[in-house]
Amino acid sequence: MAEPAAPIPHPRLELSLAEARTRFVQLARLAGLTRQTTVVTEGGRPLAAIVGIAEAGPERGNEAAAGWIRRIEKLRAELRHQHAGLERALEQAWQELDRLSPPGADAHLDALRTAHSDLRANGGGP
Repeated sequence: MAEPAAPIPHPRLELSLAEARTRFVQLARLAGLTRQTTVVTEGGRPLAAIVGIAEAGPERGNEAAAGWIRRIEKLRAELRHQHAGLERALEQAWQELDRLSPPGADAHLDALRTAHSDLRANGGGP
């Protein structure tokens, strides 16, 4: 019986940063089609690699992205909650000012009411 064929190694190429920049589109396509890995060097030292998505391990990238998205959504929810609390506090402050000094009683407060009328009309937010 014949021996199994040895796996064909994936092509590997080393290029300087300047050369890789010039040929980036070609290198990216080769990585996807032939699984070629291009090692980008700077001053003779490896700096980065251009690899196909299969070699990059997309699962790991998706997990990391999902983690960041969860963190961002959590922060957004916390900020919305804080913003709503600040809006309520600001509206209560204006109600108290209106009670203590009705419109027309204090020119300075009337100027502030006018300056903030768009915020008060929109419920404190955009």
